[in-house]
Amino acid sequence: MDINKTCPAIAKYTLLIVLICLLFTACRQRAVEPSYLRVESFVVSTNNLTQGTNNQNITEAIVYINDQNLGVYHLPALVPLTIEGSYKVEIAPAIIENAIASNLRFPYTFLTAFDTLITLTKGATAIVHPRSVYRSTVKFVMIEDFENPTPLIGKTTFNTADTLIRDSLPADNLEKGHCALFEIKDGQTMEYATRSEYSLPTSTSSETFVEINYKTELPLAIGLYIDEPNTIIKTGVVTLNPKENWSKAYIKLTNLVSTKPTGTKFSLFISAANTGSGPQKVFVDNIKIIHFE
Repeated sequence: MDINKTCPAIAKYTLLIVLICLLFTACRQRAVEPSYLRVESFVVSTNNLTQGTNNQNITEAIVYINDQNLGVYHLPALVPLTIEGSYKVEIAPAIIENAIASNLRFPYTFLTAFDTLITLTKGATAIVHPRSVYRSTVKFVMIEDFENPTPLIGKTTFNTADTLIRDSLPADNLEKGHCALFEIKDGQTMEYATRSEYSLPTSTSSETFVEINYKTELPLAIGLYIDEPNTIIKTGVVTLNPKENWSKAYIKLTNLVSTKPTGTKFSLFISAANTGSGPQKVFVDNIKIIHFE
């Protein structure tokens, strides 16, 4: 081996490694230490008499800083930022539409966004506790919390199950009070619809939603009876998957209602069929039909 030729090569590569290390050290020194924004889960306040339960399932939020959209975050969220100082922050509630996990997250405009001012500091975390209420322009077409002995829903001609039970057992309920319990035997179908028909806006510019709390051992279908001239049309909107624990779904009716401009009245139905072995239970509570005035 020619040491005279090898040593200069080793020296050259050693120098290169040293230069690379110095470069990485300089880059690390120039890196900006982030500030952080932590967004906690939404707290929603309601007037229980006129707006029903305050129970919500706002799992997502759209974050704005100085009116710039930073994206959608699952709550609670820790948002890293490369800024510091005083900023206006807006946290807009967002939902999983129709309880389908693969759906995009949409702003739930029936609830107000939360605005505040925060001070961001490098290496520190600013915490926001967003609060919300229903907007004053929201119209509550129907609220059914099953506290009244005469429920707003009744059997349809498709129902073969036993009568709705107003269940007050604390272990069964989401909140203090009553919920609806349907015990569905083999081969039976439960279908209940609103006793009244409702006028709903048929323009896509005015959104219409159903909110419903549920836990169920069977798939639970939600849909509308549409009273058109000379006919009544039954149309499903979504089927909710079985849930062992109480959940809340936000079901969009806007698209369906807007395709029926001649429909004069609408009634909401819920339905479940037992085709398995053994009796199954379905619990529902806090059904709301809402739209903008």
